[in-house]
Amino acid sequence: MVHFNVLDMTCGGCAQRIRRAIAQAQLPAGVEVEIDVAARQVRVPGQAEDDTVELVRSAIERAGYKADAVVATSSRRTTGGCCCSSRSTTSVDVNQGAANRTSSCCS
Repeated sequence: MVHFNVLDMTCGGCAQRIRRAIAQAQLPAGVEVEIDVAARQVRVPGQAEDDTVELVRSAIERAGYKADAVVATSSRRTTGGCCCSSRSTTSVDVNQGAANRTSSCCS
């Protein structure tokens, strides 16, 4: 997983601008992007190709925000859940639109 710290994303309006920019970025089919305003992060779950990561970063910056990429080095899962297991995020499949779901940084 790659996530971008987007510290200047402070509200739903910011997330919407980023969501629109990502939708216009022509990501490969099936690539899902999660936007978490509370954590100020944009996540690309799974093993994203370098080109995809760059497209997402460019889209965030085109929307007017600074994107600091962090690559997760492990896919550690907890058996009992964690403090973020009920945090709501918005997943965006650029070919399908947005769908709300509950997500965890440990999944």
